[in-house]
Amino acid sequence: MQRVEHSVEIDAPPDAVFPYLAEGEQRLRWMGALRETHQLTGGPPAVGSRWRDVFEDLGQRIELQAEVVAYEPPRLLRVALSSRVVEATSEQRLEAVGSRTRLTTVLETEYKSFTARLAAGMVTRHAQRQLETDLAALEQLVESASSS
Repeated sequence: MQRVEHSVEIDAPPDAVFPYLAEGEQRLRWMGALRETHQLTGGPPAVGSRWRDVFEDLGQRIELQAEVVAYEPPRLLRVALSSRVVEATSEQRLEAVGSRTRLTTVLETEYKSFTARLAAGMVTRHAQRQLETDLAALEQLVESASSS
C-alpha cells in the first residue's frame, strides 16, 4: 500500500471549501490531471454516488470508477477509486481553525499489476508532488472566490 498526504490552510470556512471537493465541475477547476468527470448516478453527492473520472498525467490516460463511501459535509469526504490496475481510497478531512479551514487529504493506493507495483515508488513520489500542487491551486481558487 502506498500513501500520500498533504494539508493546507484555506482562508475560508469549511462549508465554503467542501463543495470544491464533492462537485465534479469544481474538481475540474483545481485538479491538474483531471480531464473529464462523468456522474453515473443522479442527484447531488451522497454516500453511494458514483462517477467516472479520466486523468491524464505523464503521458498516460487512466479512467477511474469512483464511489462516495463517506459523506459528512462540511468535514469529511471519502471516495473509493478503482481501475484495472489500481484500488485507492481518497479521504479529505476539513477542520475549522478560527475562520479558516485546515484541509488534509490522504490517498492510499494499492497497485494490482506486477508492472504497476514495480513503478509504485516513482508514481507515489509524483502523486505527492501533484497533490501538493493541486491543494495549492484549490487554496488559491477558494480564497479568490471568497474575497470577491
